[in-house]
Amino acid sequence: MPQLTRASLRADGGAEYVNKLITLTLTGSVALCALIAALLPTLMGWLGSQWSVPGQLGLATGFAFWLLPQIIFFALYTVLGEVLNSRSRFGPYAWTPVLNNVVSIGGLIAFLWLMGADPNGQRTVANWPAGGTALLAGAATLGVALQAITLFAFLRGAGVTFRPDFNFRGTGLGVTARLGGWTFLGVLVSQIVALLINQAMNRAAGNEAGIAAWQLASLVTVLPHSIIVISLVTSRFTRMSVAAERGDTRPFKRDFVTLSRLTVVAITFCAVAIAVLAGPITRVLMSGARVESLYPVMIVVACHATGAVAFSLLFVFNRAFFAYSNTRSPFLIQLVIAIGSLATIATSFMLPSGTATAFITLGTNLLFWVQLVITFLVLRRRLGEIGGRSIAHALVQCMAGGLLALGAGIALLQAFGGITLGSFALSGVLPALVSAIAIVSLMGIVYAGALFALKNQEMRGAWACMRRRLGR
Repeated sequence: MPQLTRASLRADGGAEYVNKLITLTLTGSVALCALIAALLPTLMGWLGSQWSVPGQLGLATGFAFWLLPQIIFFALYTVLGEVLNSRSRFGPYAWTPVLNNVVSIGGLIAFLWLMGADPNGQRTVANWPAGGTALLAGAATLGVALQAITLFAFLRGAGVTFRPDFNFRGTGLGVTARLGGWTFLGVLVSQIVALLINQAMNRAAGNEAGIAAWQLASLVTVLPHSIIVISLVTSRFTRMSVAAERGDTRPFKRDFVTLSRLTVVAITFCAVAIAVLAGPITRVLMSGARVESLYPVMIVVACHATGAVAFSLLFVFNRAFFAYSNTRSPFLIQLVIAIGSLATIATSFMLPSGTATAFITLGTNLLFWVQLVITFLVLRRRLGEIGGRSIAHALVQCMAGGLLALGAGIALLQAFGGITLGSFALSGVLPALVSAIAIVSLMGIVYAGALFALKNQEMRGAWACMRRRLGR
């Protein structure tokens, strides 16, 4: 984004830079995709080294090949989205994932209709239907492809006409490449950790929480982050980058503090709600499963919620680095935290396979808090005073309100029978939804009331805005 902002100040409005950047993105991602395709059988063989079921490795490898082109389309979507955002066209980048979701959901519905559901995970590789891999993975890749390609239609409206340009010299792409190099190393480190997490969680037996439970929990906790935090940051990051480019620190720090405080207020409540509602949420997402099958998964969901606030704040803090074209510091911090993650993964092999996934999930989420503190200290050293007291004050207020909401939510959950085998909240999808709506409503009232009583400025601002609208 900072590089696009600088390029837009050129005589051509940055058109040459954008064309070269998109061309380089396509070329590089295709080359990377080809390299991974060549290594894929070996990589899948390593990941599946503990699998003993005949055909399982072949099935997983087939899925991987179908999903591999997503590397190209996700890279393209990211770059095209940043080009549009740098020109204050935020809508397409925010809404084209809806098209992706529609296509992916359509693929899932078609799979369920043609091949049937498997709520308890009892379907074996031998029972896997012909064409199932192409339908599921193909629909997922098609959705990502449409998500990326559709953005080309909005480039002209943003003043950009894309023409492939392979002359990469003399337009500032060297700086972009150096910045991207640190980012690439960060992605590489995170993927190595993710691969090792997969290996550790694949020890789980069929009735234990494994990689599928971890992925389900990740989807639950990342949802509020994706809807709230990414939307907030997207709307302000261009302005922050412009301020950083001009050396105007006052508006930059004001936006940074505002984003951080809003993130704390929103995600603290979401994290507490997810922790309390881990049981009903798991029941809704695993609608046909036996109640006994829900317990290992709901524990992982609750563990994932412990790092949700830190994870979202890290997203904001790292954008402060990126606005100043600093991708090196986030990578070095990530590298230190990766060592802690590796230690957590290694320790999990000393535990029973049934507890390994929950242990890794809890450990890696608590490490987000360590990473957050280190990131803040480095950021303050680079930029000076950045509103740490204001952010910490909001965090304390929200934690106090979150604890009160937690108590109220647990009390009402107990009134619904808790999460016992015969509880109302776990007896079916509809009871789980009713329980969740009632509990989250009570928690919301308690949380908002607590923040209002503690004179939280975001809550009071929201209340004042609501009164003005109702007054009209």
